[in-house]
Amino acid sequence: MSALAYFLEDEGVPTVAISLIRVQTEKVGNPRSLWVPFELGRPLGPPNDAAFQKNVLATALNLLTATPGPVFLEDYPLDDPTGVDLDSWGPPFALDALEIDLSDEALLQSVLANELRAITPSYQRFVAENRRTTFGVSGLNIDACAAYLAAYLSSPAPANPLPAVSPVQALRWAVDDVKAYYFEAVAAGPGMPSSRQAQGWFWDRTLAARIIIALRKLLLASGDNRTQAIGRMNLVPGVQAIRLGLT
Repeated sequence: MSALAYFLEDEGVPTVAISLIRVQTEKVGNPRSLWVPFELGRPLGPPNDAAFQKNVLATALNLLTATPGPVFLEDYPLDDPTGVDLDSWGPPFALDALEIDLSDEALLQSVLANELRAITPSYQRFVAENRRTTFGVSGLNIDACAAYLAAYLSSPAPANPLPAVSPVQALRWAVDDVKAYYFEAVAAGPGMPSSRQAQGWFWDRTLAARIIIALRKLLLASGDNRTQAIGRMNLVPGVQAIRLGLT
């Protein structure tokens, strides 16, 4: 978007970019930018906080009247208030912490289905309250996504549920949907956990995360460069891969 601003400005359209990576914005040097100290994916700050998000937008739009230039980069002065861990927070459901053999496909499918049943009411409550969901990129329902993840660990590999794309691309989208389902379920409880808390809960406490981590290892061992790239970049966030000692 920072690069695109040049073309818009050449056509006489003033622009303001909201930047999450300051060093990148400094190098691109587009005319007006507001750097925000929020995590990637949250350019306006905490979810469900309309007042805070409007303040970010107003601060950015005010840069349209800024006269210094030709490059103007300002820092947003406030941190994300949900960046602080809540001592009393916990997920709105209980999961069994089971150490099972991931190579036993039948058992894996059964236990993962039980985990999904435990979190589904919370996911449905989140969707009802927020009237939106990021689940659905694969086009599969949650049971089909979970079944494909579990079956992919077996040999031979399962039938591709999305014949229009490669099996590994279908896997990537199914993983995206499973993660979206879990994170929206955990956001349905009282209080808003910090992103670090929510991420830690998912990657440390769920069977779904154990499967995704195992899938990452499987893809990295592939001889196909595209498969390796998806395993390296698209299944486990980099910060979690480092924290979990996966790199």
